[in-house]
Amino acid sequence: MKAQKVELFVCPMATPADTTGLQQLADSGKIKPDTLVALVGKTEGTGAHDDWGRVWADVVLREWTGKVLGIPATEVAKQVIFVLSGGCPGEKMLVVGRAGSDPMPPEEVGRMGQIRKVAAATHEAMKDAGLTDPKDVHLVMVKVPGLTTATIKDAESRGKTVVSHDLTFGPEGAGVYANDAAALGVAMALGEVPESSLSDAVVRRDWNLYSEVAMTSSGGEKRHGEVVVFGNSSTSRSRVRIGHAVTRDFIDAEGVRNALRAAGLKFNALPSETDLSRLVHVFAKSVIPGSDQIRGQRITLLDDADAYQIGKALGGMLVASVTGRTTNYVSGGERNSHQGPPGGNIVAAVVRAET
Repeated sequence: MKAQKVELFVCPMATPADTTGLQQLADSGKIKPDTLVALVGKTEGTGAHDDWGRVWADVVLREWTGKVLGIPATEVAKQVIFVLSGGCPGEKMLVVGRAGSDPMPPEEVGRMGQIRKVAAATHEAMKDAGLTDPKDVHLVMVKVPGLTTATIKDAESRGKTVVSHDLTFGPEGAGVYANDAAALGVAMALGEVPESSLSDAVVRRDWNLYSEVAMTSSGGEKRHGEVVVFGNSSTSRSRVRIGHAVTRDFIDAEGVRNALRAAGLKFNALPSETDLSRLVHVFAKSVIPGSDQIRGQRITLLDDADAYQIGKALGGMLVASVTGRTTNYVSGGERNSHQGPPGGNIVAAVVRAET
């Protein structure tokens, strides 16, 4: 009977194509060409017959082994056995993609022209991030052109109309029309709202059409839209991940906590200080409700001349009451919006992975 002396080495792989650990073993002399008998690994992927992760790992490992043995990759199987098991997709972590839209003339602001161009740019930003499934997208931040006195004159000098002559962010202001058309563009891109349901007439009219991940703003200095997509991917090598949720109304702290849970924090009633130490950042929208009531109780916010600023402050306080910090990103002030469901707001959180 042949006597054996077996050594087993474990090498974590950052991706199915990562041979760094194996190469270190070879460089140190722990792996020798004449004694290497097998490579056994668990790879990222579905585990199905067409598992891309397993196939990718098999090709890369055979090429690496062939170089170590000094033989063609096609001859490796005669000396080294490979047993690779899939079905280990890995935790999806943060990726970011960005894109710019085609120019948006003033007559398109707040209308279908802007919606379609934001949708197209959102698709490009997803491609840039390597994302194909809309469910992996948790935040889309968009900046689009608004209207100014000069751009309104430009449009009208060419025989065009604009969506509004009100340059405020009031309920009929050009700013909120731009913001909401951008949000509907994101919703169209991600399949949250079908294109067949969209038209100029629904912008700031049909509140049943909305995106759960769009945070948009506008400015007269812009001439085209700019889109940044945040999502999670199994190909990411980040140590942080993002999640999102929507609040049911202006005082829904549980909705904020749900965003933290969606990003990876595990807690029941309230996050602990240890949980919050993993929190990197929170992005939130703070839209003023269109009704003068919340949960059946009257509010006076709509009567206040400073409601735009007060609404953002209140949203910031709600998020801070959960996170225990004041450095959260809070955008808003609009009265009603296609950014989130009627009466609710969008919250996205970025959390460090557990060590």
